[in-house]
Amino acid sequence: MKNGQPTILFHLVDPETQERASKRAFFDLIAVPVIACAQRKFSSFAQGRRRKKKEIAVKKVIRTLAAICTIALLAGSSSDARAQSKKVSVQLAWVVGGLHAGFFVAKEKKLYSAKGLDVTISRGFGSGDTAKVVATGAAQFGEVNVPTAIISRGKDIPLTIIGVIIGKAPESILSFAEKGIRKPKDVEGKTFAEASGAAIMVTWPAFAKLAGIDINKATHIPVEAAAKPAVFFSGQVDWVPGFRPGFDEPLIIRARKEGKKLHFIRWEDYGWKVYGNGLVAHNDLLKREPKTVADFVGATMDGYAYAIAHPDEALEITLKANPELDRESARLSLLFAIDAMMTKSSKEKGLGHMDQERMAFQIKLMSDLMKFSPPKDAYTNRFIRNKSFTVPPALAAELSKLP
Repeated sequence: MKNGQPTILFHLVDPETQERASKRAFFDLIAVPVIACAQRKFSSFAQGRRRKKKEIAVKKVIRTLAAICTIALLAGSSSDARAQSKKVSVQLAWVVGGLHAGFFVAKEKKLYSAKGLDVTISRGFGSGDTAKVVATGAAQFGEVNVPTAIISRGKDIPLTIIGVIIGKAPESILSFAEKGIRKPKDVEGKTFAEASGAAIMVTWPAFAKLAGIDINKATHIPVEAAAKPAVFFSGQVDWVPGFRPGFDEPLIIRARKEGKKLHFIRWEDYGWKVYGNGLVAHNDLLKREPKTVADFVGATMDGYAYAIAHPDEALEITLKANPELDRESARLSLLFAIDAMMTKSSKEKGLGHMDQERMAFQIKLMSDLMKFSPPKDAYTNRFIRNKSFTVPPALAAELSKLP
């Protein structure tokens, strides 16, 4: 009460300075005149013989008007916030799978919108295509196989790797247990099926050299990519190159149904320090809008952290957004992705962090194979935050049993 008249205070809390200013302007324009009018009415009514009853009645009117103004104010500021959201898009490397749960969790849980981002997630048509889409500015961000991104940078395409998702080598030597292939050198004298133009055929000679395999003693049977699983299950070859997440999931599910036991020799375990998929952005975006990049990377990694802490819920969110997915395959894909994120670097420096020694290995490997000068600015960790994440005991036990 001031000078015999009631005073109504609005306390609006908003962390964004820009939104606070717009709210204040809305308040001054709408709320203040309405309340002042009510106060004048109260002053005239209060002079009558029924002052007490009228005072109570008018106070109720003022409170109602104040509530209406507050609702209108909040609605107006909400609309302003939506209008101010920055529209960005991310193109995936290939079709959507369980491994992409982090993106869909970040969208569903409003981790992107909390940063002022309105994110569109679209499927890709291969890492090479996604790299080109980002390079032309048709998408602000892309999910690209890290070796492909390094090759793109080596060819002077203005892209930078800004975070890793699949932090372990995805390749493997995949065979049926009865074939007796237990170490890399066991493939000598054996046959394998793979498409001649497959990316893995580019790196196969380098891995063979690293693992001590005489490549001339391993016979390659060229097949169409779509026919590879059928050729493998029919026993026409002894092994096939595995790749996870992506290729391995349907083979594992089929082997379970048919009662067959698979054996994987992970290239990761034999010195092949190569990453799988990561995030890329155009160099100009990094310079022009570093906050947008930091917000996108941070929210995406928070989405993956949530998926690690709540894998079942993350799977449901992904299936809800992509009902065409097979549940069993999507779940296995998600588990493979989470397992690939459990690296020493991510635990010590945050999800998405790229190890300097590992990146140096890949850059040298790809520049030697593809004959280009090693790029010095192929990646950056500047947008990665050192935040801890929780791995539930049940999830840790399940990851330890992955094939």
